[in-house]
Amino acid sequence: MAGKFCVMCGAEDVPLIDRMCPSCYIKNRSVVMFPKFLRVEVCRVCGARKEYGRWVTPSPDSDPVTEAAEDALMNSLKLDHNINDYRVEIGTQRSDKFGVRLPVRVEGTVLGEKFNLYQEVPLKVDYVLCDSCIKRRGKYYEAIVQLRGRDGVMSWDVRRFFESFFSKDEMSNLSDVVEGKEGVDYYFISKTVAKRLVTKVMSEVRVEVKESYQNERIKRGKRDAKLVISLRL
Repeated sequence: MAGKFCVMCGAEDVPLIDRMCPSCYIKNRSVVMFPKFLRVEVCRVCGARKEYGRWVTPSPDSDPVTEAAEDALMNSLKLDHNINDYRVEIGTQRSDKFGVRLPVRVEGTVLGEKFNLYQEVPLKVDYVLCDSCIKRRGKYYEAIVQLRGRDGVMSWDVRRFFESFFSKDEMSNLSDVVEGKEGVDYYFISKTVAKRLVTKVMSEVRVEVKESYQNERIKRGKRDAKLVISLRL
C-alpha cells in the first residue's frame, strides 16, 4: 500500500511490505532461504537418484550427481511470497579440503526492487546401490520372456529383431539373459516392463504368445508367482 513512510529509511509514498519499502524489506528479511546443506543419494552403478523415497532414472547425457544436486536444491530452496519473479542460476560444483559446495545465485524482484543473492551450499553425495541394481546383482526377477522360433529354430535375425524393441527402460530392467538350445530367456525385474515389451512386439508383427506362472506361493496374504511369457516369432 502507498501513502505511508518506511519505518527503516523514512521513504514516503512508496509501496510498503510489513511497514518497509521494498529495498529495506529485501535488506532486512530473508527473501531467499538457502538450505544449510544438500545430501543426495546416487546409484554408483546406473546413476539413478533417490527422490522422495523412490529411485529416478537420470536424463540422457546428463551428469547424475549434478542432476540430483539441482533437483535437491530446487526442492529445498524457500522463497518469500512477496517475490514477483526470480531466476535461479546453479554453478559448477567446487571441491576443496572442506568438501564439495554448490554455487547458487538467485535473482529476482520484490515489488519492482531487484535483488541478487549468492551462496555456496555444502553438498554431500552418498554413492549406494539402487533397488534395481541390488535386484539385478542378485538376479532377482518377476517375469521371464522366452523367445522362440516358429519352426523350433532360433535364428540370429529373430533375436536381433526382438531386441530392437528394447528401450533403455527394458535394458535397465534386465537381470539376466540365458541362451539355450531352444531359444533365449530374458529375465525381467518387473512384470509390467516385460508385458509392455511384448505388447510393443505384438503391435508390429504377428506372434504366438502364451502366458503361464511358476513358483507360485502366498506372500503377505497375496498370490505371488513368476510370470512366464512364451513368444514365438
